[in-house]
Amino acid sequence: MDVEKLADKARNSISSFCMNECKSYCCRKGYLIVNDKQIATVTAGNEANLLKNKSLKLLPSGDFSVDLNNGGCPSLKDNKCIIHKHKDRPKTCQDFPIFIEGKKIGLSGRCPAVQQRKFYPYILQFLEKGYIVKESSCFDKTVNSMEK
Repeated sequence: MDVEKLADKARNSISSFCMNECKSYCCRKGYLIVNDKQIATVTAGNEANLLKNKSLKLLPSGDFSVDLNNGGCPSLKDNKCIIHKHKDRPKTCQDFPIFIEGKKIGLSGRCPAVQQRKFYPYILQFLEKGYIVKESSCFDKTVNSMEK
């Protein structure tokens, strides 16, 4: 099994946990950066109202920042993502909480499933494939490594 498929399997393994226990924390806290193609998908065409409420900001780069701290992601309904299968869903949403960068696997320390070590069986498989696994998407805290 290639690393992308393994990461998807790991992400799928926590679906019930995300909806029922953590209540989709990642979709309710922080900020989501989206491009102009993704903004209509994420906001369901409600950009004007989000701009008015200051939950959406245009960044100097031309991207948008969606504030998830006040009511969560506009695409979140009953702790479920209504755009989960949409082709224009942001890559961050697709990848969270496991990010692959070269031979490194980053696990977001913000994710309750990561904090509760729900990915332990998958971490072992990543390590067996020769990947370096680190907690935090910025790769600053090593969980474990097979490097000598």
